[in-house]
Amino acid sequence: MVFMRMTFRTRVLFVLLCGAAGLLYADSYSGADSTEARIIRAPVWVFLEPQPGVMDSSEQGPQLPLRQALTELSRTVLEGMTFGWRFTYTPFDKQRQVAEVFELVPIQPIDGSDPRLSITELRAQYPYLYCWAEYRISDAMTRRWTEWQTIAALTAKGRGSADRKQELDGIRQAYREAAKSVVRGYLRKNLKNKPQRVTGEMLIRDNPRLYASGGKFTAELTVFLSIKEVVSYEAF
Repeated sequence: MVFMRMTFRTRVLFVLLCGAAGLLYADSYSGADSTEARIIRAPVWVFLEPQPGVMDSSEQGPQLPLRQALTELSRTVLEGMTFGWRFTYTPFDKQRQVAEVFELVPIQPIDGSDPRLSITELRAQYPYLYCWAEYRISDAMTRRWTEWQTIAALTAKGRGSADRKQELDGIRQAYREAAKSVVRGYLRKNLKNKPQRVTGEMLIRDNPRLYASGGKFTAELTVFLSIKEVVSYEAF
């Protein structure tokens, strides 16, 4: 998670790795007065062009104008960084013939017309269009975010991938898969028996990492994880 005081400048380091992967890292500074308004910001990028070589248009995700695509992706990332995501997970169970189900929704959605949301520092470097997504938060919002660091929330990591040809939908799916990976990792390490259902919340702690390689988007997340309920199966 990157916080920035509005009265201080933030130094930014963009790192573009050669090949098919584009990566961004952040470096920020904050002021000493906690009463100042804050900005949550994250590096976001989209491809300037759709994936070449996709012959069947039905297999390709919807094409949005670049500015709209950046706004939509910024909403997804900043929802997870500002308010967090709520999830419900049902693990796959072959013996019980239960399919895996993972639902992920924002605790508080950010509307694309929200005046607190802004896209700044647009920069094109083929084949990417980079920007900083920023969301201004009030003191009340700041206090709620701080609560995540004071409650007994775990720190966990996850990685997920999705098809590059799905474009924006593929990026969102990669983030969902990364979030699911966080929950699955927790279950493997902490529960002896497979549960029927797990519910909880997570908040993105650090700037999420997104790159594209081998026809896939891959997202990596570091989050605060709060498990709200674990429902066990009765005797099988």
